[in-house]
Amino acid sequence: METWVWLLAYLLGFALLQLYLYRYFIRSTSTDSRERTTPLSEGSGRSISATNDDPDEDLVACENCGAYNESHPMYSFCRECGERLS
Repeated sequence: METWVWLLAYLLGFALLQLYLYRYFIRSTSTDSRERTTPLSEGSGRSISATNDDPDEDLVACENCGAYNESHPMYSFCRECGERLS
């Protein structure tokens, strides 16, 4: 009888862990999608500002989030949201 109790406790604990992980990843996915629809804040540290000191550097604005990225053949994705740059 002791073995059945341990087995039941293990299965219940495993099911609760799976439920927790499912809810955690669903919540983080829905948070990411909400962040993509909001405009880019000015205080973001990773984006390149439009008032850069180097006037020779070309900047490309991302169509999805509005972040400025370097116009370079090596960079084909936005550094903020990961969408492909045009």
